[in-house]
Parts: sequence; C-alpha cells; structure tokens
Amino acid sequence: MRKLSTLLFVSILFAGLSAQAQKQVGGEISVGGRFGGSSGVTLKKHNGYNTSAFEFIAQFKNFDKIEELDGFSLSALYQKLAPMSGSKQVSAIFGIGTSMNFKDEFDMGVSGMIGFDWRLKAAPITLQIDWMPTWFFIGENELIFTNAAVSARYVLNSRKYKK
Repeated sequence: MRKLSTLLFVSILFAGLSAQAQKQVGGEISVGGRFGGSSGVTLKKHNGYNTSAFEFIAQFKNFDKIEELDGFSLSALYQKLAPMSGSKQVSAIFGIGTSMNFKDEFDMGVSGMIGFDWRLKAAPITLQIDWMPTWFFIGENELIFTNAAVSARYVLNSRKYKK
C-alpha cells in the first residue's frame, strides 16, 4: 500500500510540474494498458521531434486462449511515426523490434508493428491501435499473426499544447 501511495504521489507531482510548460506534441513518456490479442502493460517514449518512438511491452494474459501467445512476453520496438495531421497528434506507426516469450520454453524473435497513435490535447492520454505480427525463430519456430491490440496510456510528462 505504501508503494502505491508513493507512486500516486510521484505521478501527481510530475503531472503538476509538467503542466506549467507549453510545447508542441512530441517528447511524451506514457505508460498504460494494452488490450487485445494479448494484454499487459506498455511504456512508450516519443522523441522530441515526433518522428519516432520506442515502445516496451510486457504481455501477461491472452484473452482468447491462443496457445502460441500463452506465457509472459517482453517486446522492445523502434517505431517510425508518420504524422497524419498538421498538429502531429495523429500518426501512422511502422515499427520493428525484438520479442521474447517465456512459457514452457524460451522463444525469441522479431516483431513488426503497424497501426495508429493518437495523442489527445485536452487530456494527458494517448491511444493506439496496432497489429504486431511476430516470428519466433529461436526456440520454437513459429509465425504469429494474431496480436492486434488497443492501448491507452497516461502521459507522465504531459504539457499544455499550443493550438
């Protein structure tokens, strides 16, 4: 309970301090949930120019019980962002990275990602919809196409954006 209180206090402190600055979209660090083919938590860091991002995903549970996705997975992806609006709030995502699956056996492979990222101006929230096919070639050799998901994240260093 003490850890939760400390985390809540630090989150409120970051939100309060960062609300003072005004900046265009870019440079956000956000954390939240990922829900879909497999669910878990996601941490994403956008670069300051809003041209790329790094995303780290820990997947804990598979909602539709597909055997290939059972277990605990870690993924780290580099993403290229292609802005779809003048404000750069909505971007297409094209990413690639590595995934490790810890189940009965250890599997490792490469993941791709395509999707859309939307950063809200009115609230410190980011939304993402994506598809992340993965080819595991170390351990069990398999190609998984079923990992589409929706992510909702809270921006830890949110700013009031200029209009």
